[in-house]
Amino acid sequence: MKAYALLWIACLTASSLCGADAIAPVAGTIDESGHLNGTGTAARFSDPTGLARDAAGNLYVCDARNHVIRKIAPGGIATTIAGQAGVSGAVNGTGSVARFCFPSDIAVAPNGTLYVADTGNHCIRQITTAGVVTTLAGDLGSADDIDVSYGSTYTTVAVDLDGTGSAARFHSPSGITYVSSCFLYVSDTGNQLIRKVTLAGVTTTVAGKAGEWGAADGAGTNARFSAPMGICMGTDGNLYIADSMNHTIRCMTPQFVVSTYAGNALEAACKSGSRLSARFSEPTDIAPHPGGGFIICDSFGNAVFRLTAEGNVSLLAQDEASSPSALANPNSAVCDSYGNIYVSDTFHQQVRLIIEKFQSTIQKANGTNQLTITWDSIIGRSYQLQELTNQTWVNANIAPIVATQAQTSVTFPMPQQKSGIYRIMLLGF
Repeated sequence: MKAYALLWIACLTASSLCGADAIAPVAGTIDESGHLNGTGTAARFSDPTGLARDAAGNLYVCDARNHVIRKIAPGGIATTIAGQAGVSGAVNGTGSVARFCFPSDIAVAPNGTLYVADTGNHCIRQITTAGVVTTLAGDLGSADDIDVSYGSTYTTVAVDLDGTGSAARFHSPSGITYVSSCFLYVSDTGNQLIRKVTLAGVTTTVAGKAGEWGAADGAGTNARFSAPMGICMGTDGNLYIADSMNHTIRCMTPQFVVSTYAGNALEAACKSGSRLSARFSEPTDIAPHPGGGFIICDSFGNAVFRLTAEGNVSLLAQDEASSPSALANPNSAVCDSYGNIYVSDTFHQQVRLIIEKFQSTIQKANGTNQLTITWDSIIGRSYQLQELTNQTWVNANIAPIVATQAQTSVTFPMPQQKSGIYRIMLLGF
């Protein structure tokens, strides 16, 4: 099945252009859950959550309700790289032998190694490029990973248990980011903590106090969080945290000093503005933008925000009736080098692409009776020129164009009536 995104409508009257938002499917079909490998909308997911992207353009997805880790290669080719669909568990091993339990976030190192916040197993997992899954930190599948007693089948242990490998304890970790060749940061969501995990598995607590939630700024154990989730590193060397139930974005320096960077813990809403006057409902992820600043997923508000380097927050997409950019619990985001935004649209069961940067020009070709349209494009993706005829959009007599550069052009004969309405579509997979 093919899908497309309307990029813009060209209104050829005095050679003018008018724009429109663009959002396109990458993999999965809206509102159809399941597990199926395939290309584009032929694939199926069940509550996709955390996203990561490597230098080659591959996306990695925590397919949470399927308890597996998926890969989406350029071209929208979705495969399963670890775990068995629909089977939760706590098993290390290679490929489908491994088991996960509601994995919720993922990070990728420059060498291709993946690190997973295995939320339901209360631990951090590692996946090599060969698909070998091991447990880096936390006691895989052990009941004493839970910090309170839920009955006779669970063991009560002290919260905030730092240590190496299986000696460490987590409570529903749901955010992870790769920092350097030395360590990771993890949002230990149920414990209201930010943890540091070395690549040797040594876990320490760097901010917050275990089991105590709040919204206090401060250094180390003086800071308080309320269900911290997605995290990322800023270009300034600080860690940025989607503090979901505080409705804020927090900032932690390398010295572990925590401050409120955007939003207000006393007010939940979806509102644009300067960073401290902006409002979020339940931010679940934050991702760096190549132009500076961040992309923020607000799952409860069904919204995606852009927070610029200058500190201005604007709404990029939100759930609206009949809107082509409608979202349902956007959980995680990642950008490519052009600023295009990949989003796990969790309750729509799809990974989607929001095209932020799109400029176009239309002009008469010099010395000819032809028109040339030039537009910003995504390398490797296909575009189709269409024209409006008798109130129906039809393909122009031009084959789909595969973009080979960041800008693509098409030249075609000017219509005899000297006016017309055209549009360029980004074709689906």
